[in-house]
Amino acid sequence: MSDHDLRSHLLSTAARLFQKQGYAAVSLRKIAAEAGVTTGSLYYYFTDKDEVVFEILESGHRRALHQVRQAVLGLGPTASRSARLRAAIRAHLAVLFETDSFPAANIRIFAHVPPHLRIAVRAGRRAYDQFWVDLLASPDAAGPTKVEPRHLARFLVSAANSTLDWHRSGGESLDEIAENLSRIFIDASFGGPALSAAAKSIQKAT
Repeated sequence: MSDHDLRSHLLSTAARLFQKQGYAAVSLRKIAAEAGVTTGSLYYYFTDKDEVVFEILESGHRRALHQVRQAVLGLGPTASRSARLRAAIRAHLAVLFETDSFPAANIRIFAHVPPHLRIAVRAGRRAYDQFWVDLLASPDAAGPTKVEPRHLARFLVSAANSTLDWHRSGGESLDEIAENLSRIFIDASFGGPALSAAAKSIQKAT
């Protein structure tokens, strides 16, 4: 295995452990054992746990943004906001449920990592948040959204991320979940009744 492949293997192993066990429970020794290498070998690639966590957080934001953006761009410039929103939601769910998902590990541990690491990856996190705001605020024949785009974006991404807590293999497919989420948020975006009460509560809370 090349140095690049082994480093990637160690990060994937760490992401899987962090997603399943959380930040505090995972040590470098545990990552090395799970990856089938010595702790000394792991230290050849990473100086400490902070460096591993930084790579996972930063890569998580970057991967999610790349894959969701590509899904939207793939529809072409004339696609409706509804179509772009559907594609973005489906791509976001897909990246969460990849094997050894960095974005999923990111969601699980972000609130628990040291403050300096959260600050270090702030730009990537904000870039991903802004992508959703821009998508919801983009020009469309249906007119502007009826809810402030940044509020709606927070609500949408939080709802999609919560699937990590309740979705189980053998249940609804990701396509079904994505379609249901899309219907709810397209309704909210275009001023339908499904989320009128929720939209008001968001506006009051922010």
